[in-house]
Amino acid sequence: MSSPRRTLDTLPLHRRAQLEATATVDTQARLARLGIRLGAIIEATQRTPGGGRVVAVGDLRIALDRATARDLLVVELDAAAS
Repeated sequence: MSSPRRTLDTLPLHRRAQLEATATVDTQARLARLGIRLGAIIEATQRTPGGGRVVAVGDLRIALDRATARDLLVVELDAAAS
């Protein structure tokens, strides 16, 4: 059974996922400057008032707006555990 693929804005809170792709190279470069690279294991820890997400990448916490969260394709890692 394959892991569910979804955009980050639809990832349930406190679920881990691997960042698989970004919508644009620009988004990928901006995230890389923040320390988030393709293949990173991320966890959505909070929803923001505007529909974005606060994500944890290791010890790093970053707030992403809704548009950016929609541009990130992730593969959920904990789906079988729920």
